Amino acid sequence: MKLVAFRIQNYKKIWDTDWITVRELTAFVGKNEAGKSALFRGLSKLNPSDGEKYDGLKEFPRRRYTDEFKNQDWPVASAKFELDESEQNELAKIAPELKEVTHVICTRYYSWKLDVEFEPLPSVSPLTRTDFLAGLENLEESIRNLTASEGKGDALGQMKNSLLQKINQVKNQQGSRPDADEVLSSEVQQLVDVIATQTNEDWQKESLATVRQIVQEMLDRAKSSERIQEAKKWVGDNLPRFIYFDRYDVIDSAVHLPTFVQLLNNNPPAPKVRTTRCLFEHVGLDIKRLASLGQHQPGQGANEQVRRYVDERAIHFSSASSAMTGKFQDWWEQRRHKFRYQADGDYFRIWVSDDLDPSEIELDQRSLGMQYFFSFYTVFLVEAKGQHKDAILLLDEPGLHMHGTAQAKIVKFLEKLAQENQTLYSTHSPFMVDADHLERVRIVYEAEDGTTKVSEDVWPRDKDALFPLQAGLGYQLVQSLFIGKRQLIVEGITDYWILKALDQVLKQKKMEGLRSNVVIVPSAGVSKLLPLASMLIGHDVHVVALLDGDEPGRKEGKKLTENLFVGEKGRCLFIGDFVENSQAELEDIFPEEVYLAAVKEAYELQDLTLGEEEKNMSGLVNKLKALFERKGYGSFEKWRPAEKLRDWLLNEPDKMPKQVYDTGAKIFEAVNEAFEASNAARNEEKSYGG
Repeated sequence: MKLVAFRIQNYKKIWDTDWITVRELTAFVGKNEAGKSALFRGLSKLNPSDGEKYDGLKEFPRRRYTDEFKNQDWPVASAKFELDESEQNELAKIAPELKEVTHVICTRYYSWKLDVEFEPLPSVSPLTRTDFLAGLENLEESIRNLTASEGKGDALGQMKNSLLQKINQVKNQQGSRPDADEVLSSEVQQLVDVIATQTNEDWQKESLATVRQIVQEMLDRAKSSERIQEAKKWVGDNLPRFIYFDRYDVIDSAVHLPTFVQLLNNNPPAPKVRTTRCLFEHVGLDIKRLASLGQHQPGQGANEQVRRYVDERAIHFSSASSAMTGKFQDWWEQRRHKFRYQADGDYFRIWVSDDLDPSEIELDQRSLGMQYFFSFYTVFLVEAKGQHKDAILLLDEPGLHMHGTAQAKIVKFLEKLAQENQTLYSTHSPFMVDADHLERVRIVYEAEDGTTKVSEDVWPRDKDALFPLQAGLGYQLVQSLFIGKRQLIVEGITDYWILKALDQVLKQKKMEGLRSNVVIVPSAGVSKLLPLASMLIGHDVHVVALLDGDEPGRKEGKKLTENLFVGEKGRCLFIGDFVENSQAELEDIFPEEVYLAAVKEAYELQDLTLGEEEKNMSGLVNKLKALFERKGYGSFEKWRPAEKLRDWLLNEPDKMPKQVYDTGAKIFEAVNEAFEASNAARNEEKSYGG
């Protein structure tokens, strides 16, 4: 099952997040105290790897607890999962009624009840107590209306009395059960059985044909409902585990065994107890036996059983140390670490060395980042094993104590991790935000009423919540300015989005894309093109500009050519030169119907019919601005449809018309040729012997 969306309600400072979509890797960004940890912990308890359940006293929103908590069983975490083909087949095998189901929605309550819904809903509705009683009334009426054939009056009368008596008995069995309760097939089977005893002769079968049909329909519904209940149980049994991990779970490098045994018995256990317990389970040792051995003093006589266990313990430690060293090296590529587990009296210790320094140092003397990921990996090995290998990882502030450049590497590591296990992580660090993948980002912020909200499409006005994104974008821009030696300047961020997505898809299709050493840089407006290009050229960066063909773009292009690209007119390219409209903007590479569809979806509009005056205008953006003004829709912001176009390119590339890719390939071919033809590029090649 793949998690595609989730929703948290009635949990700490979260009242209702609404549905939040997620990807293989999703970043939840927000300032401290925004509610990121609560969001993850609430979700993790849908099916927790550590077995920790909800505690209404501590986790229900405090200001509502006295007045509301006891009023009902409150839902907390809901998750929507996409089923793969094998899972769909398994559901259909259990309940053929579910053969069209592609998604399941699971909701966990404070009582620990789990609700399961199917999408699309099965066509057969369950047989509720209300439905059953109505069916029995219908059955009674049908029986009373039965007429006998000649000579069968007395026999039919006895048969009617017998059946009505049984129906009355079944009705009494329903008692005061809730109306929505589902009726078991065994309850309906009683009627089937009694009817069978009354249909030995042909005339009886003929007389009771309608009655038998009514009962059979109820029996079929009841059996269908039971099959669906069995399918729901299968879903609950096969839910992915959620592994939640935060900085408080980091393992101590020296574990005092007697104290740890006492902590194991606490309810709930301290955070580090879970991680340390996983460590001992990974090593394969009984912690209580290990603690009792620690009481044995050196030099003190020991029986053969104790000696054997000491030897067994040493072998376990050696084997587990080697196994962890090998597995961690495959998993964590920043350095090659070596681990050694040691029992020292009442203490269990973890020693670490690496390929740069063979000296052994206790785990707690290593970097906090290394401690975090060693501890997490230990939990991951134990809690995601076996049938739970497809666990979903919820990492709260990974890399919190690491240097900025190391945090950027952590994001790459998480990308690798997410290929096997869907991963959600929280952060307030700009270095943990990949500006190339803002589609992964969800903003967590505190609303004016103090509750936690999550946004994935409309960013909030909270400057503190947005800071990591702004800083992350700024960091990437600065890096591109001073590292990339070939820069393609475009007018704005929407051009950047579309061109980056188009470049990625074209390369996947084996068509012409940007050279790998070319970096796209948005200038935040046509007026900033000249100073930005001037600064880049001053830092020995080779620049090509791709501008809109409208009047402001052409005017700025002329300035660039006259002041910076002297004698190299080909370094300033215009979108209008690649399509039929010479004044075209980048949006005009898309067919009108595609762009209008993106606008409709972005603004949730139905009527986008262009008027005659608008049809005669040049450029899709100008047409839409005029239409929005005429219709009173407010101001038209082209970033909104641009976001949809980017997502369509990346997620549904085959649905985009071929002409878009043909035009994109022509643009990138011209850009590549402009770099190759520029004097600066030729001088660069000569300096490197090219």
